[in-house]
Amino acid sequence: MPTIRMTRPIDPELRHDCDLMQIDGYSLRETLLPGREGRPPGKAISIVIRGRNFRAVAQPLRAYVGEIPVRYLRIAPDERSVEGVLLQEPPPGSLVTVILGDQDSAQHPTPVEPGLIQRMG
Repeated sequence: MPTIRMTRPIDPELRHDCDLMQIDGYSLRETLLPGREGRPPGKAISIVIRGRNFRAVAQPLRAYVGEIPVRYLRIAPDERSVEGVLLQEPPPGSLVTVILGDQDSAQHPTPVEPGLIQRMG
């Protein structure tokens, strides 16, 4: 029988870095959204944000590029990335931000530039 380890609560005021979200990087790729009801397919930008502690908890996880919300947001099972879709191209200089309810938020320091978006060939 394995030894049972006793744990104790960590004071939430200490805000240990190991518990906080971190954004290591992101990638942007132009993609097509399927057409519907007689409309042709439309262009969008797929975004993958890599890091850690993107938790799936009761409070909603939201992401933005500048002021543009990331739609159809999905958290990876290992909580090391989130991905979604931007329905419009963000203006140059926009920053990538991830917000977990009122618990935590993180922002990547590298601004989005048009050259960072992988375009369809």
